[in-house]
Amino acid sequence: MQQYQGTLTEVATFVPAPSTTRGQTTKLSSSPDGTKIAYGSGRNAVLRPLFDSTAPAILFGHSQPVTVARISPTGYYCASGDAGGNIKVWDTTGSGSIKLEAKPIARITDIAFDGDGTRLVAVGEGRDKFGATFSLDTGASIGEIGGHSKTINAVAMKKSRPFRAVTASDDMTVCIANGVPFKFASQSRRHTRFVQTVDYAPSGALFVSGGSDGLLHLYDGATGDEKLSFVDPALSGQAHKGTIFQASFSRDNKFVATSSGDQMVKLWDVETGGIVQSWEFTKGTTPLASQQVGNTYLTSSIVSLSFSGALNVLDPREKNPTHEIVGHQQPITALAFDEGEKTFLSGDSAGVVKKFSESGVCGDVEGTGHSNYVVGIVGAKGEYWSAGWDDTVKGLTTSSYSNSTQSTSSIPKSLAISSSGTPFLATAKDIQSLPSGPTSSVSYSPTSIAVSADGESVAVGAEEGFVTIYGGKDLTEKGKVEVRGAVTAVAFSGDGKKLAAGRTDGKIYLYDFPSLTLIHARFTFQSARINALAFSPSDLHLASASLDESIRVYSIEKPGNVIHAKNVHRGGVSSLLWEDKETIVSGGADAAVKRLKLKV
Repeated sequence: MQQYQGTLTEVATFVPAPSTTRGQTTKLSSSPDGTKIAYGSGRNAVLRPLFDSTAPAILFGHSQPVTVARISPTGYYCASGDAGGNIKVWDTTGSGSIKLEAKPIARITDIAFDGDGTRLVAVGEGRDKFGATFSLDTGASIGEIGGHSKTINAVAMKKSRPFRAVTASDDMTVCIANGVPFKFASQSRRHTRFVQTVDYAPSGALFVSGGSDGLLHLYDGATGDEKLSFVDPALSGQAHKGTIFQASFSRDNKFVATSSGDQMVKLWDVETGGIVQSWEFTKGTTPLASQQVGNTYLTSSIVSLSFSGALNVLDPREKNPTHEIVGHQQPITALAFDEGEKTFLSGDSAGVVKKFSESGVCGDVEGTGHSNYVVGIVGAKGEYWSAGWDDTVKGLTTSSYSNSTQSTSSIPKSLAISSSGTPFLATAKDIQSLPSGPTSSVSYSPTSIAVSADGESVAVGAEEGFVTIYGGKDLTEKGKVEVRGAVTAVAFSGDGKKLAAGRTDGKIYLYDFPSLTLIHARFTFQSARINALAFSPSDLHLASASLDESIRVYSIEKPGNVIHAKNVHRGGVSSLLWEDKETIVSGGADAAVKRLKLKV
């Protein structure tokens, strides 16, 4: 019988970076006090503190990839939309309460609030319409969004009465709807390519539009009449030489910030149309990575988003960015912990490796890393190894990659290390002791590998439903145990006296070692594939990470005692480790890293 005696509580979230899509704007939004920003990351809407990494963040889940998240002018609610056309308006206090939920069109691309935070306009793709309006109090429609023949990319609302909504579309037009109720009023055809962004000045006197033609136009906020075009003197009639993905007004109505595919952010004076400041980004590994694909204007500074996911904080008085915030954009696939430096290393499915401090500050690991999925990161005594689907194993520290790169015979599957610092790699064709130790060819399909602390024994799980034991010194086969199901994770206890094997159906088998006698198969409380297993430092508990989005902590002495945390990572928990006897660190498909406290 399953008994819950204890708690496993999330105490920190190391927040993922915004998701980016080539050729599309990534919408950013900021809170009224300028301390938080909101955006979409995978299937989560993220509301995060910008400057305090220890302050709590909120990851609000959707069933489809989130395309936009907008904070209301009051700061009490956030509205998020996804690729499936779903809109959710939720409480920003973290209570999880939903104010409004609807599915008005096929795909949401942008959302706008009125000044009171009680009316909402959502736009995007649909069969018979490209936008919808809502009263948050009743959920009823408050008008129509018309005038367009193709997808609407952006919407902005005048914050004060009389209310107006301005929309930008792939049909190369900008439309105004007067309200409430909203109804089409006028249309502008000043752009020659897709219109990507619109924004109303906080005063409502002006609005601006930018597009794929590199043009930036200013309009009268009441009539939609053309006021002026912003032009960079170094360009032939354009504001940018690339697509303008987002334009945002300053809080005092005096400036407009633009982010573009030409890797530049520019700050424009609304009165004169001239450039006040500009920033060029060339740090990215490719020109694409440095494209600026979104921005939001805080109280006195600007946050611009690079395609790589980096959030760049810009002070109009400074020529260089004052701060850079980075994180993962893709699912976490590997974790390691450096106890001496109190630093976490995390790898993802795109081949990126990042480092996190215990307070959650994320940084890049410098140097040439992997170009594909990172299957594992292991280390001892300050030296680390990572393996990836680019068929390489690389040496690294918590700050940079070393010059040590070793090719593998086939696709790496799993990586483990002994306490003395000897890495062992399972590939699709063999088991290897790195960097130049013995190799053992296999006739089965390895999925996972574990090594005893003393390095004397290596366990390899197989899709065929068994675990093979090898000698750590020469990789000769020492034994085999049938698990009667595809093995997806294996782990040795710290004292080397127990071996755990997790299956694709969520069941875990515990064996005595080295006899390989089954102790029991009572750890059966997860409903999907076991992705990772780890014994606690005391060997009294076994933690398991599952595709069912949960983490379970099982008592070794009392198998019926289990402590669980559900819905830890949307899309599944992919990896975990013990930071200490009371703290578990996990990574998941939501690109987040989390710390959880165990109380028994």
